[in-house]
Amino acid sequence: MSNVTTHYGSDGIVERILAAIPDAKIDSLDAAQFYPFDQLHGRELIATQDHAARLAPSPGDRILDIGSGIGGPARFLAATYGCDVDGVDLTPAFVEASSRLTELCGLGDKVRFQQADAAKLPFADGTFDAAICFYVGMNIADKAGVIGEAFRVLKPGGRLIWTEAVLAGGEPHYPLPWAVAPAASHLVDRTALQALFADAGFRIDEIIDETGDHVELARKRASSGIVPSPAQQQANEIVLGAEFLQRRKNYIGSLSDSKLASLAIIASKRG
Repeated sequence: MSNVTTHYGSDGIVERILAAIPDAKIDSLDAAQFYPFDQLHGRELIATQDHAARLAPSPGDRILDIGSGIGGPARFLAATYGCDVDGVDLTPAFVEASSRLTELCGLGDKVRFQQADAAKLPFADGTFDAAICFYVGMNIADKAGVIGEAFRVLKPGGRLIWTEAVLAGGEPHYPLPWAVAPAASHLVDRTALQALFADAGFRIDEIIDETGDHVELARKRASSGIVPSPAQQQANEIVLGAEFLQRRKNYIGSLSDSKLASLAIIASKRG
């Protein structure tokens, strides 16, 4: 736990995000105003939109967000689809920030966060209609434990969307967004990851290789001169550190060099 919580988290997350929002009025904030700053995973808001559309929850559904970070995807799901979301994360600063941001944009009655170990979820069997886990697996040593817990807390027929970078050929370029060095990175290959879902009892409905999407988006942004705004850079720096641009560059380079692949696994709990 200590490696993860020291790698991530910083003081002043909420204050820095609020300072970065143009003309922010504390009493009339909308979740969408946070999206440039709170989607802290590969392809950011685009990926959240894509995977949320695949999940397509109903307004009455209860969703679990495993490794919820500062709450961006959870707030997006609640604001867009009207569902209820519970987020769990190991990092206390993230739980505090995600809860405060959620209250500020008026979603406190729909979205809740708590500090918890995803391998020991504080929920009863069959609690959730669906679950998401976006780019958290690279920090998880006990992947089998977390996937098994996701299976346990899902209702029969419930779906899980899990995105993760996996080994594809050789050592990737460090530092990466989730780890400074290999010792803190828990990467497996596609076959090993797929087996963990099957072993837990999931039916794998689809595996989507998103590697090309990541590389193409980075290429388009670079060719058009699009770079993170100073406000976005500051928001990323408080989570990933001052070298986050290099971390992101190394990640895209590792994908381009076929050292890593980016997968989305869509699985369901057998009824």
